[in-house]
Amino acid sequence: MSTSAATGREARPLYATYGLILATFLGTMGLPHVVVRFYTSPHGVAARRTTVAVLGLVGAFYLLPPVYGALGRLYAPELALSGNADAAVLLLPGRMIGGPGADLLGALVAGGAFAAFLSTASGLTMAVAGVLTQDVLPSRGVRHFRLGTLLAMAVPLAASMLVGGLPVADAVGLAFAVSASSFCPLLVLGIWWRRLTPPGAAVGMLIGGGSAFAAVAATMAGRPGTGTLHALLAWPALWSVPLGFLTMVLVSLATPGRVPAGTAAILARFHLPEELRAEVTA
Repeated sequence: MSTSAATGREARPLYATYGLILATFLGTMGLPHVVVRFYTSPHGVAARRTTVAVLGLVGAFYLLPPVYGALGRLYAPELALSGNADAAVLLLPGRMIGGPGADLLGALVAGGAFAAFLSTASGLTMAVAGVLTQDVLPSRGVRHFRLGTLLAMAVPLAASMLVGGLPVADAVGLAFAVSASSFCPLLVLGIWWRRLTPPGAAVGMLIGGGSAFAAVAATMAGRPGTGTLHALLAWPALWSVPLGFLTMVLVSLATPGRVPAGTAAILARFHLPEELRAEVTA
């Protein structure tokens, strides 16, 4: 997969760059860092405030990888030439400061990476288990939530056994593409467009996210290996995200009678300032 992705970047470097940028920017909406706020906050106001704070922190974090890349180019330029640029994450402390301080900083970076892995996995597991308990399993008790947790963990564990050799950087890009193609159209239209219908939302998520997932599966399987079609499948966000939006809009326009009652009032409450909303409620 690493060779295949590298081939796609070499064949269509500008398309690959923009595809990764779009997937990363829009896929953030579906990250467990954001979604889990709606499961762990005591009320809607707290959920909105913590979501804004998390998005700000994620945005600040996105400023750091380019800085790290520039430092890697400066202190370890041979890594980029040999195709081992990811190693700069652990090698930079030694190249920049050296000695015991470099060892401690390298250990801190490694420990932070593992903590990030665990927190992301636990947050996503909680979010998926909550959805399964609420919408799929027959009961909403603690017992079924535990069952939902096992189901939420079983699928990614099985997938990891099939694609264990997939580089982390490529896996993150592909996961963001699927998230951007499914959650982004749903959240944007669900918050800002009052004519969105449940069939439109469901079909749009299936078509947008499903097409991106199919492209990801084909890329993982190494098909096709080269050419324009490979670039389209390896970086699907540029076409799968518009496809998700278009599908939701067209299906919603074709089913105008399925708009839930009270949608306009609910959206109005979404966009009212908190102080005004409190006065109206009182």
